[in-house]
Parts: sequence; C-alpha cells; structure tokens
Amino acid sequence: MIAFADLDEFNLDETKPLARSPSSIRRRLQVNRRLSFAATAAQLILLAALSGAAQSPAADTRGIHVFNVKDFGAMGDGQTLDTAAISKTVRAASTAGGGRVLFPPGIYVTGTFELLSNVTLEVQAGAVIQGSKNLADYGTIAEYGFGRQYGVNSTGEGDRVGLVVGRRTENVAIVGQGAIDGSGDAFFDFTKPHTGMDFGPRYTRQGNAFMKAMLDLTDGPVETKPEGRPGTMIVCSQCQNILIRDITLRNAPNWTLHLAGSARATINGIHIVNNPLLPNNDGIDCIGCKDVHISDCDISAGDDAFAFYGSEDVSVTNCTLYSRSSGIRVENTRYGRFSNLSMHSNRGIGIYSRGGVTANLVFTAITVETQLYAGHWWGKAEPIFIAIGPAGEGSPPGTVKDVRFSNIVGETEAGIILAGDAASPIRNLYLDQIKLRIRAPRKTVGEGVGGNFDFRWTAASPATAIFKHNIPALYCRNVEGLNLRGFQLEWANGIPEYFSNAIECEDFKNLEIEAFAGRQASAASADPVIVLRRGQGVSIRGCRAEEGSSTFVSLSHVEKQGLFANNDLRNSQRPFASKKTGFLMVDNLLP
Repeated sequence: MIAFADLDEFNLDETKPLARSPSSIRRRLQVNRRLSFAATAAQLILLAALSGAAQSPAADTRGIHVFNVKDFGAMGDGQTLDTAAISKTVRAASTAGGGRVLFPPGIYVTGTFELLSNVTLEVQAGAVIQGSKNLADYGTIAEYGFGRQYGVNSTGEGDRVGLVVGRRTENVAIVGQGAIDGSGDAFFDFTKPHTGMDFGPRYTRQGNAFMKAMLDLTDGPVETKPEGRPGTMIVCSQCQNILIRDITLRNAPNWTLHLAGSARATINGIHIVNNPLLPNNDGIDCIGCKDVHISDCDISAGDDAFAFYGSEDVSVTNCTLYSRSSGIRVENTRYGRFSNLSMHSNRGIGIYSRGGVTANLVFTAITVETQLYAGHWWGKAEPIFIAIGPAGEGSPPGTVKDVRFSNIVGETEAGIILAGDAASPIRNLYLDQIKLRIRAPRKTVGEGVGGNFDFRWTAASPATAIFKHNIPALYCRNVEGLNLRGFQLEWANGIPEYFSNAIECEDFKNLEIEAFAGRQASAASADPVIVLRRGQGVSIRGCRAEEGSSTFVSLSHVEKQGLFANNDLRNSQRPFASKKTGFLMVDNLLP
C-alpha cells in the first residue's frame, strides 16, 4: 500500500509542468499504477463492507466456526439415519466455544438430538432435516426431564420427545431457507377419528345425534396409530437468547415449536405448514416464558396456531394464522400485545382461566375469519372467546382483567363470548371498533354441531362443557366494566334459526354500550336487539337500530340505569320491551 510520505516526493500538482525525462515519466507511471491499485483495493474493501452489512447475520460466516454435518459423517441421502453424525457435529461446535452447524442441500433423516449452547443450526435452501418414521429413534420425556403436567413440565402429548431438544442452553439459533419436517402423517390413521368424552351429548342441541358429527372425518382430527407418535418437534426448555428465523417447519406430529421456561426469544419470518387434520400439532407454544417476540410468520396448524401460558412481556405482530382450533390461545399471561394479524380459524382469539392472572393484554388491527367445524376440535367459530372456570379445590379463582380489543374486522360463523365466573368476574374489558359479519356455516355442520356453547377446558362438568344455547352476536355474563364502543354488526342471509340477539348480557356490572349499529339475527324474528338480565349500571349512547330491528332493548332485573342518549331507533319497532326503563332519556330519535 502506498504511504502518504511516498507521495510527498512527487509533483502531483497538475498546475505545474511535468518532468519530461524518461526516468521521471517511468516514476510517474509507477505512482499512477500504485495509486490505481490502492483505489481499486479501497473500492473492493468498501463493496465487501457494504455487502456484508446487507447480508443477514445468518449468511455471514466471517469469524464464526462452521461445522458441516457431512464432515462428521452425515449422509443427507434421505435414507441413512444421521442422528449420531448430527449430534457429533453439534457437540463439536459447542465444545469449540460455539459455531454454526451447517446442513447443506440434502435430506437428513434423524431422531432426537440436542441443541447445545452457542450453536446455530443453519439449514440451507434445499436441505431438509427429516424426522425418522421409526418411533424408537426418539427419546422419552423422562430421559429429557419432562413430565405430564400442563403448564409445569409437559411438552406435547404422549411420552416421547421430538427432533430437537434444547435444555438449559443459551445463545442458540435455528436459521436458514431449508426445512425441518416431522413426518407427522406417518404416525396417524386417517380412517379413524380422534375423539374423547369431555362433554355430555345429551346437553347439546342435537342430543345423541351430536356424536355423529363429532365422529365425522371430513374436518378431522384423526387418530394416532396405536404405537404412538413423537413429541414436540422442537423444544427449548429453560433457555436464554433464542433466535429462530426464516426456517420452514412442517408436518409436525405433535406441537411444532415449544418455548418452556425460557427468556429473550426472537422468532421472525418462519413458516409452519402442518396437516390440518392432525390433533395437537400447535404452531408455537410459549409456556412460562418472558420477553418473547414473534413477527412476520405464517402458521397453518390443526390445533392452536399460538398458545401462551404463564408468560409475560410477549408480542406477536404481522402474522397470518390458520387453525382448526384457536388462532391465538392465552392463559395466565400478562403484558402482551398482538397486532396486525390475519386469522382463519375455528375460534379466533381464546382467553382461558383456571387459575392465575391474565391481564394487561392488547389485541389490535386484526382481521379474523372463523368457520364452524365438525369433529372433536375445541370451539364453535367464536371470533373472540373468554372463559373463566371455577377454581380448583384449595385454589383461588383465576383472574382476567384489563384486556383491550380494538380495530377488529371479522367474517364469522358465531358470535363473541365473554364468560366470567360468579366468584371471579372478568374486569375492565374494552371492545373498541369491532365490525362483524355473521354468516351461515355449512349446512351439514350447522345441523350437526351448531347452536351450542363450548366451554371445554374451563367447564366444571359435562353439563357445562358443550350445551344448547342460542347464539347472539355478543354474549357476556359475569363481567364488571365492559366498555363496548363502535360495534358494527351485519347478519348474512339464510342463517340458522339458533342465531338470536345482537347483544345478550347477564349478571353484569357497569356496562357501557356506545355507537353500536345493528339488529337481531333475523328481521322476521321478535327477538330483541339487546337483552340485559340481572345487571347493575348500564348506559346506552349513540346507537343505531338497523332496518328490520324489533324491540331494541329488553330489560329484566336491571338496576342503576344511566343515560340512554343520542340513539337513533327509528328503524326499530319499539325502543323498549316495557314502558318502565329507569334510564335517563336524552335526545333520542324514537319510532
């Protein structure tokens, strides 16, 4: 490289005449070549720096130890069991202080292997980590320290673990444009339905005929083969500093990705593609975790796309979700934000409580499409579902409070359900700018399972698990402090007769309804638009009865009415079911 001191001895000022001697010309040419070389080198260095800055960290291997699984004996031929070679590679990377375990293009058949600290699994485009179809190639939950208590020590269903297990590790990552495939279909019998008697058929609208739809194979779920199936495909238990990015996770036989008791996890740009007929193949389960942030993913699963339990400080944004169960399932979780989501599912957002505290959650900017399914899936097409179950023996009741839903647009086949417990009502619930269009389900499915409430998981008995109930657009009971603002409701044509009111609230306190627009399900029905029973404290302001509305408000055993103001009820048959209302009437347009 030319030094600045070297330049001083040459006359490079173009305002002065150049030396004309051959020796001076040669010296000048040498300088020019040296300067040209230096400039070119500088340009190359700059381009390399810019290129390195533009590359994703997953592709930048400078200064990082790279361990190619093929150098450690992996075949990647789609037939040879590569578990030992993969495990050997991971151990070598960890022993070296960390590094990148590289899977070049190929199909790497494997059973269970461990992910160790300071190791990144990089699955390149064209590479597949393929789950073995031999159950004996997978470890047991006992070997890896897991148990069967949900929310405490379990991972997935059954007594096996899956492909990748990280335990008490830190600084781990799974990245790349390749795929991890759990071979899920190989462990199921598609001729048999998966079911269970967590309900009593006689309590349903259909009675014993309800079982026919629950055993229908069309929508799944199907049954596991007698020998069983592998467990959670990827689990990180008690880990810290986790990165999962760009990878495709597919055909999981059980839960797909489970973070358990872990902290500081980032999941970005991954694709989960599971068979929608398989039970329990959740997308991402986050249990007992803190500081988990998920973005820009698409998830298709038979079971819940997301499940959060016992976690705090979590966020999900910019994701597309498909599920035969809940798009988002939340329990005993605090300080969470879910935004900019598109959901296509059975139950959209489900919040459950059987103990613990669920609080300080925000759901905003969400589009949701729900569909009623036959089969043993939990849920009956509710876009939003909150349920608090009775407390267990010797345990305090669960708590759900300070939850806000805003800017949600849905096309659904059932209504919203908000159900607290008499001993523990839902408190401080905000629904702001919710727009629903409720449509008819498929005829055979509606006849087979429609017109029922489904409270499995929080129900105290089979009588309250799945039971006959007409379906309003919004149902609430045991709620204190419900603020419903900007609720717009539209009913499609041809909906079943079990659809009823726009709003039905029971056993409530401090209910605010503002800027609601809608009517009862059928314009030909005498069902009131709004039904209020056994409540204290209610105000209704700025609402509009749509064309075909019958009685706008029906009250029964309601006390401490507040304002009934600025409502346009000209399209209703009458404002109230009885003349005596208890409201302070101000500036209403009446029929």
